[in-house]
Amino acid sequence: MTLVAIALAVLAAVALAYGALYQHDAVADQNDSHNGLSWAHFKELLSNRKWLIGLIITGLGTVGNIVALALAPVMVVQPVGAFSLIVSVLLGVRHRGLKVNRRLVQAVIWCTVGVTIFVALSATTARTEVHLGSDALPLVWITAVILALGLGIMLFFRSAPQLVLIMAAGLLFACVATNTHLVSVQLLRAGIDQVTWLNVIGLIAATAIGAWFVQNAYAAGPPEMVIAGLTVVDPIGAVVLGSVVLGEASSAPVWLVVMIAATGLVACLGVVVLSRYHPDVKDREHQRRVARRTDQLTDTEES
Repeated sequence: MTLVAIALAVLAAVALAYGALYQHDAVADQNDSHNGLSWAHFKELLSNRKWLIGLIITGLGTVGNIVALALAPVMVVQPVGAFSLIVSVLLGVRHRGLKVNRRLVQAVIWCTVGVTIFVALSATTARTEVHLGSDALPLVWITAVILALGLGIMLFFRSAPQLVLIMAAGLLFACVATNTHLVSVQLLRAGIDQVTWLNVIGLIAATAIGAWFVQNAYAAGPPEMVIAGLTVVDPIGAVVLGSVVLGEASSAPVWLVVMIAATGLVACLGVVVLSRYHPDVKDREHQRRVARRTDQLTDTEES
């Protein structure tokens, strides 16, 4: 079952990369989308064919990932999504004319290698346990806290940087994955009458708000950055929740926990490098500097 789950997770990762390509193009084509997506923007997207195709592809990938989470521990399934980063960069080169530089290649390698070793080490120790009743509530409270933080960013930081949007989306989807695994195991091993519905509500709310952050992240920068964040922040957050809250790594020796943490850190550093040296990000920063200088010159001339 673990091998089947990993195979489904790989297919889901490919779907995520293709879905991101279509949705990013649709969002980026909107006028003034770089200032943040409003409700009017979202209504416009609902009639955009390219965005809807991306939504369908992403939805199919999500279904595959849900099945994978029902078959194997969170610590094994979620990090496999890092494969979508490689696919996303290749799609960017082919369809968007993305220029590959040395820093970009290094960042992708760090992310991919770090998460691959992360998966391999996690698979050797992760164990699935059934959490019923009050045992499932700690995950509910953690999800509620992250949801509150996400709502705060939505309300008070309309033009948040892409990295902030990605981090928020990654943490929310980590909650989605962990709650999905918990509920799936409850359903398959204990029956529907043992499902903790607060966890179901939490994962639905986290999915909705996380999707909002993803769409705004598409408007704020290149899709490769979104994929990098989701395939690193999401799985690492899910692994932390799975190991600490669900006890999936309770039997792991200390040295193995340290190794897993170290590989996760390497992957996170890859995302930071990608956020600084991605060609599209650098171009946007250059455009912002030029616009700022132009505004300053205009103000000087007027005064």
